[in-house]
Amino acid sequence: MMNERYYLRDKRALAYYQGSASPEFWDQHWKIGDLRVYLESSTDDDRFLPAVRRYLPAGSVILEGGCGRGQIVNALQYHGYRAIGIDYAGVTIERIKRAMPELDVRLGDVRNLNIEDSNLDGYISAGVIEHFWEGYFPIIKEMHRTLREGGFLFISFPFMSPFRNLKASVGLYKSCLITELEDKKSRFYQFALSVEEVQSDLEELGFIFREKRNCDGIKGFKDEIDILKPLLQLLYDGKLGHGLNPLLDRLFKPFASHSILLVMQKTPN
Repeated sequence: MMNERYYLRDKRALAYYQGSASPEFWDQHWKIGDLRVYLESSTDDDRFLPAVRRYLPAGSVILEGGCGRGQIVNALQYHGYRAIGIDYAGVTIERIKRAMPELDVRLGDVRNLNIEDSNLDGYISAGVIEHFWEGYFPIIKEMHRTLREGGFLFISFPFMSPFRNLKASVGLYKSCLITELEDKKSRFYQFALSVEEVQSDLEELGFIFREKRNCDGIKGFKDEIDILKPLLQLLYDGKLGHGLNPLLDRLFKPFASHSILLVMQKTPN
């Protein structure tokens, strides 16, 4: 899926190029046969729900900004939360409304939300901020604006794992400055971001760090080791050594995770 990667020395990030992550791209990417069946089977989530339950009681109002097919929105609602989903992929939002009209999903842009100030108890962002070439500041400002004081942000994104940082330090990626890639903007897909910079930017806005967790160990390792990728892809897809999957995922997570989950709290009174 990934065609080109560049290490951006000034951003301490990887830039991935394979095609623009536009609303039309996501509408096609998220197209699925029977969406209602898919959503009805999506009553749990092992990434966000455990963290949400630690910090917010049932009945809390939680927005997922960039909700995709709506599976996390459905899982939140199933577990007693007042869940809202917003996405700018209009065809996908209409598909969800037809398939499961009881879900509160809306067309919108995470950079300019139609949500009142301090209206949310929680905000979930699952792999969103990395897809914007211009940067994520408008998105995180909206997160801060719409959360109440003491509210919680649960945000995940691809990051510069220790393994990716090691590869960058020994010159295993093409290296350049972000200004040198302006002509490739039309094919930009995502960044793997510096977790230190994202956390620092959130703290400057008025968030307090609470916890973090590495995610997607197998994916992070397989995408960086070309010679092992075919074998690891079979494991990742559950087509080989099913019992090995969780074991290898735990093994790779500390140094080679693909993404990271940060829990941040808007500064309470």
